[in-house]
Amino acid sequence: MTETSTARGTAAGQGFPDAIGFGFAELALLLSLRRGPEAEASAKALRLVEELDDASMLAAGASSLVARGAATAEPGGELSVAGPVAAVTSALTEAVKHVQINLLTVDSVDNVLSVESPKYQILLQPRAYLSWFAMAQRPDATPAEANFYIIRKHLEDHPSGGATIRLLQDDAKTQLLVKRSGPGWAVGYGATDAPSAPIQEITGLTDGQVMDHIRSIRQD
Repeated sequence: MTETSTARGTAAGQGFPDAIGFGFAELALLLSLRRGPEAEASAKALRLVEELDDASMLAAGASSLVARGAATAEPGGELSVAGPVAAVTSALTEAVKHVQINLLTVDSVDNVLSVESPKYQILLQPRAYLSWFAMAQRPDATPAEANFYIIRKHLEDHPSGGATIRLLQDDAKTQLLVKRSGPGWAVGYGATDAPSAPIQEITGLTDGQVMDHIRSIRQD
């Protein structure tokens, strides 16, 4: 069976589940279906660059997807995907923007990767055993608004925590720190390669002002 082929089908007209789980070998296989600069940028964001050239890894990913009905092996040996899985594939292999959000508490860090293509915008969260969960971004919000929603919800649940957000394109080295400051917000800009450097905070911000900073760091 050939592990590299064209993904067919979309999620148009179909409901997107709350979340779809993928193993890392499965994601590597999906990325290989439409390999190009955008897919390789997604692989870099997911730390799967080497796996794209690992034939045994791609075979394992294809086998797993077919076994659980997430892909179909065609008579010619090609692999096809449809529905929500095709939407995830399209987002990953046509992505124009990758934004990483780190959700911080005193003793933990959780991550969310926002992957945005012209047609689909998805969120990916890493979970146990190198697995990832993919979710559709809210259709009634812009990607920047969806990013802010995630940060705001995290800080509602963890008022003493914080969040960072940064654009992964072009090896951007600056990240935005967001946290609560009394009834409002505080933000600051820091270098990703100098995490211990002091950050000058901008305090007393409204939701709209925080959104302006988020759009800026995303280069919207």
